[in-house]
Amino acid sequence: MKTGIMVLGDAPLVTGFQLAGLENSLVVTHNTFQKELESILEKKEFGVIVVNENMLSTIDWRLKKKLDSIAFPVIVPIPDIREKSSEGDEIKNLIKRALGFDLSSKK
Repeated sequence: MKTGIMVLGDAPLVTGFQLAGLENSLVVTHNTFQKELESILEKKEFGVIVVNENMLSTIDWRLKKKLDSIAFPVIVPIPDIREKSSEGDEIKNLIKRALGFDLSSKK
């Protein structure tokens, strides 16, 4: 079972998670982001991959389509330190997709 957490992004994002004690992380540039993300997806050892939201928005459409169609690993986009999140409900939607129901539903 995939249980690990990986952080893939720019230095501020990765450093923040390293300071919090997360060991699996990789600092990448916009040029290397997609290649490294594809490599991590192939390893199948991580259940959660935290990524830089800005970098995620620049990936190839084929990889975007693949990420939209899978439930695991869960890709968690984190906004860049210089910008506001354009994916405000993204985590809620990812959890809903992974579990098959909305945790915040009042039914």
